[in-house]
Amino acid sequence: MKTPAFWYVKKSFLSRLLRPIGKIYGWTVARRFKRTKPYQPNIPVICVGNLSVGGTGKTPVCLALGKILQEKGIRFFFLNHGYKAQQKGVIVDTHQMTAVDVGDEALLMAENAPTVVDKNRARGAQIALRHQAEAIIMDDGFQNPGLIKTLSFVVVDGKTGFGNGEMIPAGPLREPVGKGLLRADAVIVVGEDKTDVCQDIQRIDAELPIFMGHFEPDTRTILSLTGKDVVAFAGIGQPNKFFDMLSEKGINIVKKVSFPDHYSYTRFDVEQLMNDAGGLPLVTTTKDFVKVPVDIRSGIQVISGEFIFDKPEEIENLIQGIL
Repeated sequence: MKTPAFWYVKKSFLSRLLRPIGKIYGWTVARRFKRTKPYQPNIPVICVGNLSVGGTGKTPVCLALGKILQEKGIRFFFLNHGYKAQQKGVIVDTHQMTAVDVGDEALLMAENAPTVVDKNRARGAQIALRHQAEAIIMDDGFQNPGLIKTLSFVVVDGKTGFGNGEMIPAGPLREPVGKGLLRADAVIVVGEDKTDVCQDIQRIDAELPIFMGHFEPDTRTILSLTGKDVVAFAGIGQPNKFFDMLSEKGINIVKKVSFPDHYSYTRFDVEQLMNDAGGLPLVTTTKDFVKVPVDIRSGIQVISGEFIFDKPEEIENLIQGIL
């Protein structure tokens, strides 16, 4: 689904109307923790999650944390729930599996390190253990009580913060901010803090570490497009983040096309996009590119890159403490 605009408007009529349902949603999250006995895998589990739905930048953060473990010589596995994936309880094979099989995020992660896809996090961890995993990076499992976490990060988008502060469907939150932060070991703010979210967090817990960072796109690709007219498309949680980044880099977007998060592109979709481009470069994200049918990817420019921590030594020290 596309993110409703009123989720980021304080005191809107729709958010007030839906607030009672949001409270029920938050109650179900708390109830899940009380009713579930978590599995302890006896290796470090680093959880990368958020308090709101979609678009905070969890996948790039997971990859950045994975790079730290790789540099330390730790054999780790990514653990992903595989949104809309047809296969579960598997190790991703990038040569044989597609985004339809295991999900877009899992496919991207598997290009960097062994990745298990399983909605049952305990079972997924056991698969990783059977393949000699020394650590696990669990993507989007902060509200999942099935696995004991050694270190839990809450990822927040600096541009949108916690939105209107309401829970689904009245707002973007999966649970109340205060309750969620009680289980967090640190917060990672992606991009410039334009919503004073750091102050909001410190008011709740002044001792909770906050790490800042940003997504840095591939310089060569950006330079090749700077000053040019392009047609950009994205099916991610916050498509405008991608479009804004292109504009900030001096790329002129003549048409923006947004799709729902995790959208699976058909041949017709891509042909329509190419017709709309009319010979102009067609630009998208790595997460979208892996969902485009392989035989019609030619001509699509993908903006790759990586998440960069402002103070990498601080987060490396935190991770070192659990290894």
